[in-house]
Amino acid sequence: MSNYSNYSHRKMEYACAFVLPQAYENLFLVKDALSKGTIFKDLYKPYNEKKNSRWE
Repeated sequence: MSNYSNYSHRKMEYACAFVLPQAYENLFLVKDALSKGTIFKDLYKPYNEKKNSRWE
């Protein structure tokens, strides 16, 4: 097991992320987006059980 007692006296910083702004384009209507799980048409990947099955 790790011993982190040596770090108790240091002030540690949180991680930072930089995300570039993206344009909101190619969107579903809100009523459709709720049923599809995303508002972005480019991210919509419906699950096809037969296609993704390992056992057939």
